[in-house]
Amino acid sequence: MFSRRIRTARLPRLVPNQLLDLAVVDQLLDVPTPEYDARLQKLAREFCAKAIRLEVTGVGEDAGAAGERAAVDEAGTPFSQVGVDPRVTWVGLYEAQIQRIPRLDRHGEFLMARRYEFLKVRARMAMTQAGFDADQIRAIEDDGYRLPSELPANVDRIALRYAARCLQEVQHLRRVYVESALYMVTACAHRYRGLGVDLQDLVQEGNASLFQAIDGFDWRRDVRFKTYAQYWIHQAILKLLYNASRTVRIPVWVQKTLKKVQRIREEARRADGREIANEEVARRLGMPVERLEELLATRRYAVSIDAELPGDEEGGTLSQTLADERDVPVPELVQDGNLQERLGELLKELPERESQILSRRFGLDGSTPETLGEIAADMGITAERVRQLQKAALARLQRPARIQRLKAFA
Repeated sequence: MFSRRIRTARLPRLVPNQLLDLAVVDQLLDVPTPEYDARLQKLAREFCAKAIRLEVTGVGEDAGAAGERAAVDEAGTPFSQVGVDPRVTWVGLYEAQIQRIPRLDRHGEFLMARRYEFLKVRARMAMTQAGFDADQIRAIEDDGYRLPSELPANVDRIALRYAARCLQEVQHLRRVYVESALYMVTACAHRYRGLGVDLQDLVQEGNASLFQAIDGFDWRRDVRFKTYAQYWIHQAILKLLYNASRTVRIPVWVQKTLKKVQRIREEARRADGREIANEEVARRLGMPVERLEELLATRRYAVSIDAELPGDEEGGTLSQTLADERDVPVPELVQDGNLQERLGELLKELPERESQILSRRFGLDGSTPETLGEIAADMGITAERVRQLQKAALARLQRPARIQRLKAFA
């Protein structure tokens, strides 16, 4: 058990509406672990009864933080105003900023956890005095210790002001608590980069898991918060990889089973230098062979048909090598009947003069194609008039009902 005690001077006397530093809370809670829970409840009730406030700004420097907590660079310029090299990535800039946030040592983690626990207990008591029931308090805690927009009708407005102050203090300490552990997330996220999920998404998922870590951490177990938080970070990132790295989502338990299968086969390969059959793998896992084969079938990954083919110097894609099942071969498209007969049927549907012009102009009846001048001299009209009639005849043939009958011969 953590044995370091906070040696204190004379404790201050608590008076109503007093503003205290969190270091005073550390002194008031400096009791042996078996007596801590009783002292915590008693002190929280006394704070609520006397509406004692806490100064939480600047917390971190006094909680065993290594280094200074600064929001400015060496020149005194705030981060929001520091010029950023356009070549710097988002993750690189983010890591540079969190490096300036102080990290808690073992004693600092111990103090921060006790402070956070005390502020949560006091906030819960203050909300109860203000008129919130257990379900409403639980909803406020799940929402990040924020008051709802619609308050209960029976809420005590005077007590509500103090409860709101308590919630703000919890939010501030919670933020500082999480910020002190952000460096662990980036270190863990880099281990899983390049596995199908963007590094920014991995970092954000890991950051969100820190809130679960600080709410579940128990300093009484004599385990460092750093060790406890890393478990939650790894679990959150692995869950994101399981759910987002595949186009078709595979349940997490299936992917974990596949990893066990892979581990069993690797162990057998190292031990005997052989590949074991599915029957033996299923026996070791305690499942039917049919069930194992179903799980193994889920290992197939989706591949984009627009992905470039490996080794193709011309940049060909997978879609160019796939046959179109909707495309019917040309011989099957050709309908029964002769093209000459089909053209004859269509020409009969045209005016007689236009039909003659098309037949002579393109040699549709098997004769040699004639020029516009030759046809015009024989018909006693101008060549321009022949061209106009030819154009009108072709337009008639291009109507949907007629062109569809010739489509098979195109």
